[in-house]
Amino acid sequence: MEPDTIGELLRRLRVQSGRSQTEQADTLSALSGRPVTCNEVSRWEAERRLLTPFWQQHFADSFDVESRVLRDAVAATRAARRQQKGDDGAVQRREFIGAVASLALPLRLVQQPTDRQIGQADLDPLRRRTARLRRLDDVLGGADTAPVYAAEVVAMQNLLRGASFTGDIGRELHVLLAGHLQQAGWAAFDHGDLRRASRFYADSRRAAEEAGAQDLAGNALAYAAYQQTTTAKNGTAVADASYEVAREAATPKVSALLLSRKAWAYAVAGDVRQADTALAMARDALNQPDERPEPDWVFWVDSAEVDIMAGRC
Repeated sequence: MEPDTIGELLRRLRVQSGRSQTEQADTLSALSGRPVTCNEVSRWEAERRLLTPFWQQHFADSFDVESRVLRDAVAATRAARRQQKGDDGAVQRREFIGAVASLALPLRLVQQPTDRQIGQADLDPLRRRTARLRRLDDVLGGADTAPVYAAEVVAMQNLLRGASFTGDIGRELHVLLAGHLQQAGWAAFDHGDLRRASRFYADSRRAAEEAGAQDLAGNALAYAAYQQTTTAKNGTAVADASYEVAREAATPKVSALLLSRKAWAYAVAGDVRQADTALAMARDALNQPDERPEPDWVFWVDSAEVDIMAGRC
């Protein structure tokens, strides 16, 4: 008999417990100390997001089962996906291995003599690797990605200290560093290491501001606001600041992302009017004509994502 995948198992355990998805969300909120919505429970049960070790433990506690049961179900889900995708699964594994192996690239660069000039030819592959690493979050949880992203932060910091470059290239390197710090912060948060996540977000904002990337600085604040909101603190002030900091530089997708996170902060704080206003502004932002290219770190933002946030609010 094939083992349950994680979605099947979560649904079965919840039904056996006699809980609705809303009641399960309330139970998880109480156990974890973070607000959890029924929409998030639905996404876990539909396997649109796999449980990280942090959430495996809280789900296990909520159903009074061993965490090993959930861990095995997550493994079974990943195995089923690999089997279903066939060659695509092998490609995904190769891409993951290639992404991790590519961390050696900036290390090789800083091992060169320090008078070696870093130029556009070096910057382009760094950007491509950054984009590839960013997409690991689609298939892996914080426990898997945290060490990868943290290593990338160290590698980029070493590159900035050890190499020489023009001012324009230096600004681009700081933009990449800020992005890596945000990914490292999110992975640490997803893994339950909130203190480390906060440090990464603060460092990301400083790196973004040094590069003059106010949109990315605003995103660092948005991450911090989200963490505050999900740890029973009012994150509205920081969420407000995130949008104001980025407003002039923000592209439509960046504006929509920051405004939807602002809406979430106000919804959790109980201010429905402000939440609705921010969501309406997020939808309007996506419809604004703008010829500027969108940064890669908002590749996943679209009207469906805003609708998902609206459901959470």
